[in-house]
Amino acid sequence: MILRIIFFLTCFFQLSALYAAAFDFTPFRVRNLMPTTLVRTVAMAEPARLVTAGGYKVYFDLDLASNATTGGDAETQIHLDGETLQETLGVRYGVNEHIQIGFDLSWVNHKKGSLDGFIDDWHDFFGLPTGDRDDLPENDLSYRYQRNGEELFNIDDSVDGLGDLRLHLSWQLATSKPMATALHLSLKVPTGDADKMTGNEGWGLGLSLAQDYRISLGDGAMASFWGGIGGSWLEDGDVLAEQAENWAANAWLGAGWSPNDRIALKLQLDTQTALYDSELEELGDPALILTLGGTIALARQTFLDIGVEEDLAVNSSPDVSFHLGLSHVF
Repeated sequence: MILRIIFFLTCFFQLSALYAAAFDFTPFRVRNLMPTTLVRTVAMAEPARLVTAGGYKVYFDLDLASNATTGGDAETQIHLDGETLQETLGVRYGVNEHIQIGFDLSWVNHKKGSLDGFIDDWHDFFGLPTGDRDDLPENDLSYRYQRNGEELFNIDDSVDGLGDLRLHLSWQLATSKPMATALHLSLKVPTGDADKMTGNEGWGLGLSLAQDYRISLGDGAMASFWGGIGGSWLEDGDVLAEQAENWAANAWLGAGWSPNDRIALKLQLDTQTALYDSELEELGDPALILTLGGTIALARQTFLDIGVEEDLAVNSSPDVSFHLGLSHVF
């Protein structure tokens, strides 16, 4: 993980001085990496502007989440303490000016924490709530859940494996210089492993509508606003199947400002309904995630996203997550 971060930063320092002909605002491709949510996650935010006809967009994302929550009652107990790393390769292809196809394929690693000390300092510096973090051991891995005396999952050793494959089909409903609208259909293919919590071995189908609006501020500066809403059908699968909700909704809303064609500052809110029927916050509460960061144009068609995610709805998403996304348009 550290070597990958060094690689990304090296690329940034070497290439950031290059001129980028045009800056493209896109939503943060963030994911809720709570282990029980990752296996049944809804489709993430998608751009309202599709790839041009005959063009390709390829991206590679690193998402690292620090989970630190524990809860329960007389019948149910949940303990989520550890780190989850998801590496995602995505490709989009413009079939014509109205249709885009693509896929996302990920590799998931649940592992012992390595950033607990840094995150404690982060919370102290910004005065953020620590939740259950102060009551949990540092740099541990313990993902477990018991209900009515039965242990439904327990991961205490590092595991990794292929995540779920997502296939995408998109339609450009409208596009102009200031405004664009697109419809996105996604199919979740159960290529992950329920025993490793890299998937739930269940199918899923999602449909979302995305829109953005851009305003020129003069002298090369620009502001952008984007948002979307979606709905998903999710098969029960093999992870907490008896409590699984088959229907879920999600939405995102973001804004950004770019003073020139090399850098942009962005923030984004993502929310989704609960994916399980449970009294526990970790399973039965909707999630609300705030992502702060920006995008750097490394070259003419190469962009680096950097974001930090905070759980505004405590315990329904990871305590803190970090996002790096490198993309290139061909």
